[in-house]
Amino acid sequence: MSIVESSTKARVGASARRRFRIVLIKPSHYDDDGYVIRWFRSTMPSNSLASVYGLIMDAIDRKVLGDDVEFDVTAIDETNTRVRIPQIIRDFQREGTAGFVGLVGVQSNQYPRALDIARPLRAAGIQTIIGGFHISGLLSMFPKELMPDLQEALDMGISLFAGEAEGRMDQVLLDTNTKSLKPIYNFMNE
Repeated sequence: MSIVESSTKARVGASARRRFRIVLIKPSHYDDDGYVIRWFRSTMPSNSLASVYGLIMDAIDRKVLGDDVEFDVTAIDETNTRVRIPQIIRDFQREGTAGFVGLVGVQSNQYPRALDIARPLRAAGIQTIIGGFHISGLLSMFPKELMPDLQEALDMGISLFAGEAEGRMDQVLLDTNTKSLKPIYNFMNE
């Protein structure tokens, strides 16, 4: 299974009734002319994407959301795969589909692209969370004030995740399941 773009269906229980979709995206960034940088093959897979994917799969194996859930998890590394936003929106609009899109390991040069991916998802009502070095760095360097680019994300209804995800993914899944994502998950001091 390739982490570049993989889809895993984890059926939990013989009679799964609820569908829970998770799309993890490692965004690319723009070149000087405003085009998304994408390669035929990337030289190095995203460790952040692989780590979060593994944490999600562990939570699924432990049945964090119960026995009546059918999970559909997709991981996309935009450095070598096109992110098809209209298709993601259609998948989430199927009746009975809950879940979220996570923009993973977002660095500062990738943050504008992450917002551009998240904007139409939020407009379609899809729960979206951004985590990575940019979020963590700004919240740790400026703990008393929220930088304008982070405020822009919050104004769109995007949740922000700062710090390590190990031991914390269950809470994100539980909050997403009840449509109660917190605006900011800040674990920088722990």
